[in-house]
Amino acid sequence: MTSTPRLELLGPQHARALERFERDNRAFFAARIGDRGDGFFERFDELLAERVDENRCGTSLLCVLVLDDEIVGRVNVLDLDRPDGAELGYRVAEHAQGRGLATAGVTDALAAASARGVRTVTARVFVDNTASRRVLEHCDFEPTGPVPSPDGSPREFVGYRRQLPPP
Repeated sequence: MTSTPRLELLGPQHARALERFERDNRAFFAARIGDRGDGFFERFDELLAERVDENRCGTSLLCVLVLDDEIVGRVNVLDLDRPDGAELGYRVAEHAQGRGLATAGVTDALAAASARGVRTVTARVFVDNTASRRVLEHCDFEPTGPVPSPDGSPREFVGYRRQLPPP
């Protein structure tokens, strides 16, 4: 057993473990971000294939965080070619909270994004999600103020931004 998380590029081999991760943590994530809805699970294989294709085309960096051969998180950097900055998103399983896994995964994903030429990364967090805000601040993000909520979320969000160093 290893105690070091590893960030892996999302691939078809992650399908069942990723679906289990999403289902097992659905209520936990819904309370912090918003629920993906039943349609997400009904179309899971199709959506996974689309995400894998995004990785293949280089438009996004979609990853899973693996610890002891279990998916314990996701870290995504979307829209790598967007001029105003790629967007970071991440989530860690409820049972794996408070162990620095999100910070480790975000750090690794930012290094990979920088290596692909990304210079600016934005993120948004539910204003009351102090743990996620702490992750971003540990990873040198600066708050930018209120931002629009993700589709379907009635919550208020705050934005963050970070400039990445050249590779």
